[in-house]
Amino acid sequence: MPTKIPHLQGQQGFSLPEVLIAALLFAVSLLGLLQYQQVLLQSFQRQWQYRQAWSLAHHQLEMFNAGALTQDNTVPLPSNWRREIETQRVEAPCQRRTVKIQTPLRQQVELSRWYCLDR
Repeated sequence: MPTKIPHLQGQQGFSLPEVLIAALLFAVSLLGLLQYQQVLLQSFQRQWQYRQAWSLAHHQLEMFNAGALTQDNTVPLPSNWRREIETQRVEAPCQRRTVKIQTPLRQQVELSRWYCLDR
């Protein structure tokens, strides 16, 4: 004759409402974590694009300074990015060149540099 363990005789498992509540809490917490991950990824993407825009603007001005680029010959940009280049002549030997770059997430970077020719 098999022996019965006294403390397990009345146990039958979880009830259906308990399982449904646990599944609901798990689903809500999982959705919260997924939303948090999505926000983090968007923030990282915005930060990366912002840093990339600064780097491209700086590189553009450095290439102008080296004489490797002109107003029409510029550093290539990733797709859906926009660039504006403005040159202002303030005094005879000096000019100010401004590069504006806009990312697909509508972040705008503006970097200016003065170029003065020695006489």
